[in-house]
Amino acid sequence: MRETLYIRLRSADPAEPVEYCVARADAIASFVVGHALLETLTTQVATRRVVVFVPSADVRLATVQVPARQAAKVLQAAPFVLEEQLAEDVDTLHFALGARLADQRWPLAIVSHARMQAWLSLLDGVGIHADAMIPDMLVLQVPDDAHCNALIDGDQVLVRSARDSGFVCQVDDLSFCLELADPEKRKTVSLVVPRGGAIDVSALGWPVEPRHGFNSALEALLQQWRNTDAIDLLQGRFSPKRHRLRWFAPWRIAATLAAVAIGLSLLVNGIESFRLQRAVAAQDAANVARYQQVFPNETRIVDLSAQLNQQLAALQTGGGGQFMSMLDVLSEALAAVPGLQIKTLQFRDGTLYVGMTATNLELLDRLKSWFGQPRGAQFGVDSANAGADGVQIRVKLSPA
Repeated sequence: MRETLYIRLRSADPAEPVEYCVARADAIASFVVGHALLETLTTQVATRRVVVFVPSADVRLATVQVPARQAAKVLQAAPFVLEEQLAEDVDTLHFALGARLADQRWPLAIVSHARMQAWLSLLDGVGIHADAMIPDMLVLQVPDDAHCNALIDGDQVLVRSARDSGFVCQVDDLSFCLELADPEKRKTVSLVVPRGGAIDVSALGWPVEPRHGFNSALEALLQQWRNTDAIDLLQGRFSPKRHRLRWFAPWRIAATLAAVAIGLSLLVNGIESFRLQRAVAAQDAANVARYQQVFPNETRIVDLSAQLNQQLAALQTGGGGQFMSMLDVLSEALAAVPGLQIKTLQFRDGTLYVGMTATNLELLDRLKSWFGQPRGAQFGVDSANAGADGVQIRVKLSPA
C-alpha cells in the first residue's frame, strides 16, 4: 500500500524546522514524528503521497447555502454570497469547498492567494509537490453535540467546535474565546495536551476532559485525522497538475543520464524515420515536449538533435568523472560495512548525497571508522534518525 508523507508547516520560512511523519495507508495508532528542515525531506518523498497541514490562523471557515448541486457552480457563487462578510477584496481570496452538509449548506475554507502562493513556493523551492493541503484545525476529529475538540500547540490552541467551524487562539485567551463560541457552556472541551504542553485547566472555568500521552502536536493530529472531514485547499487554480515534475525531484544526475541515454537518444535517432510517417507533426511535438521535461530551462528549440548532444556533453564534462569516482568509493564502503542499504542517490555541485537505511546506529559508527582512513573521498553525515522503520541515514561524499 502506498505510504503517505505528512508535513506540518508552521510558517513560510524555509529556515524553520517542520514536523513530519511517514505512515502507511492503514496506520491507525502508530505515528513516529520527526523534526527537520523542509529541504532535507526531499529524499522522503519518493513515490509517497504528500499531505501538508497548514496553519489555520491564516484560514477562515464559512458556510453558504446556494441553490446548486454542482460544486463548480457553488464555488462560482460563493464569493458573491460572502462578499459583504469579508474585509478583503474577494478577487484576492481563494475559496476551497468541502462536502455538502446534511442541511444542504456547503462548508468553505477561505485563504488569500498570496498565502497559498507562499506555501506552495516554499514546497516547490525544495522539490516537494503536495497532493493535498489541509488547514490543521480541520485535522481534529469532528466533535459530537456534547463536546468540542481542542489541541494545545505550543502557546496556541486549535479548537474545532463543529464540522464546519472552529478557531485558533493563544492559550491565555482560550477561556474568553470559548465564552464567545459557547456562552451557555453546553459543550465540554476534549483537550489534547502533548508532552511539554502546559495549561491549568482549573483556571479555565470550563468543563474540560484533558487527554495526554502524545509526544507532539502532529502525532495527536494524525490520531484524529479523517480525510473525509477536512477541506483540501488544492482546488481551482491551485489544484495539482497531472504532469508534475515531482518524478524528477530530487534531481538525481545518475537517473537523468540514464533517461537521456536510453530515452532521448532513441527518439532523436528515430526522427528521420518518423518524418516518413503521416504523424510526423505529432511525433516531433512529442519529442520536443520530452526534451523540455528533462531540460526545463531549454525553452527555445531550434535543432533538437544538436541541442541534445550539447546537453549530454555538458553533463559528462560537468561532473560525470567525479560521479563515477564517488560511486567506486561508495561501493567499497558498502562492501566493508554490510547491512547498509542505499535508498537514494543525488549528485550535486561535485558532491554525492546518499540516503541509506540501517538496522541500528552501530553500522553508522562502523562506516565513520572506515572513512577514518584515506579513501579518496571526504565523508560527512547530514542526518541520522531512528524510527519504527529502522535508522534513516543521509551522508555525503565530496572530493578528497
